[in-house]
Amino acid sequence: MKYSIFSLARAALSGHKNWQRTWRDAAPKDRYDVVIIGGGGHGLATAWFLASEFGIKNVAVLEKDRKSVV
Repeated sequence: MKYSIFSLARAALSGHKNWQRTWRDAAPKDRYDVVIIGGGGHGLATAWFLASEFGIKNVAVLEKDRKSVV
């Protein structure tokens, strides 16, 4: 199992050297296919729906106080 307690402990003891980078670059892009205003449940669900149903993955989700890219 990738995330069993044993694999997590082993990774922690090795300093997480074999882990892939989880977060992508947070710098905004010049263009997006879709911009969603509101990062609450509906906004994030809309981003997920667009990605899963239509393959649209170049989406920006804008929140009042923060900017995040999904």
